Amino acid sequence: MRTTFSIAYADNGKLRMRVSGKLTGHSAREGLELLKTAAMQGKREIVLDLRKTTSLDSLGFAMFDWIREQNGNLNVSIIPPVLGIGEEELAIITQIAGTEVQEKQCNNTAKRRERA
Repeated sequence: MRTTFSIAYADNGKLRMRVSGKLTGHSAREGLELLKTAAMQGKREIVLDLRKTTSLDSLGFAMFDWIREQNGNLNVSIIPPVLGIGEEELAIITQIAGTEVQEKQCNNTAKRRERA
C-alpha cells in the first residue's frame, strides 16, 4: 500500500494531517518533517489522523517522541489507527496522546498560579 499524507485546515482553524498507509522508513521521516514544518509555521493546534495507517516502525514512533518532547507547547490531537496496528503499538500511541493532555493540564494550572 502506498503511503499518502493529506493536510487541510478544518473549519475550527485546526490543521488536520491525515496519514494513509505505512508510517515507516522514508515516509515516516517525511511525515515528521511535515509536522515540524506546520509547527514552525505557527500551527499550534493540529489533528493527526491515523485511522488509515496500517503499520508503524521506529521511525514512525519518532513522530510521537517529537510530539512528546514539545512539553505541551504543541496542541496535537491524535486519532489512533484502526487497521493493522497491534495492541502494543496502539498502547504506546494512546499513552502518548494521554501524556499530551496531562501536560497541557499541568501547563494551564501553572499559568493560573502565575496569574494569581
